[in-house]
Amino acid sequence: MGVLNHLIAPRRPARRHLAATLRSPLGALLLPQIERLGLSVGETPGDGPTGSAWSRAYVLGAACASLQHQDAAPASDRDCFAVALTAFAMTYGEEQARDILAATVVAAEAHEPEVEDGLLHGASDLALVATGQADTAALQFVVRNAAEISGT
Repeated sequence: MGVLNHLIAPRRPARRHLAATLRSPLGALLLPQIERLGLSVGETPGDGPTGSAWSRAYVLGAACASLQHQDAAPASDRDCFAVALTAFAMTYGEEQARDILAATVVAAEAHEPEVEDGLLHGASDLALVATGQADTAALQFVVRNAAEISGT
């Protein structure tokens, strides 16, 4: 239950970290993709293609990878959890963020192949954005979800 222990962390409002996250590589990765899907911050559906195990894992992988691109390392596991929770709030909304994150962590701990693939793509795309090598149109969250939404 290692990762799940972080879910017991005291509840903190996601807004505390949202402003900083929007200006971070994590925000630079997620926001343009959410917008390209025609959605707004916090309004990505938690079901359908954008709420699939792969999509949720993509957000978690990006959040985890973003910790390597911060000016200073997070002070605690709670800080790491707060970054992940903020990424899920930015994507799926504050009301659903905690539950979707918890379900994603359970799937990651089960080593589900779809989840592992999403984790890797999220981390890879975050690295591209953080180093300025990303083509927003080629980032995997928007590419995969746009194709699934359109049925192609």
